[in-house]
Amino acid sequence: MVDLNIAKLRLNIGNAAGHEHRIQPIAMRAVALLAEHLDGPGGIGLSFLSGRQLDSLNAEPVDLHLNQMSNEQAAEGIARTWANSLTAGTTNKTEI
Repeated sequence: MVDLNIAKLRLNIGNAAGHEHRIQPIAMRAVALLAEHLDGPGGIGLSFLSGRQLDSLNAEPVDLHLNQMSNEQAAEGIARTWANSLTAGTTNKTEI
């Protein structure tokens, strides 16, 4: 089981008018999905993070079209981008 402590999470969200009530559930689900990506069945593993503390992680922007997607789809896109940033330092913008 992964011990993941996120002290501060900053999301920059634009054009979310009418979807504000969805932001917190999406962010919470994204964190749960990130833990699964890291340590769940078929996860990418944690050996590269063993004993390390990351002071910050800058993930690439994710374009979410909230009027066209479910909370689960949005959370999966965010979690995938975070996982990619942790493992490979992605440099491309992800559009969901």
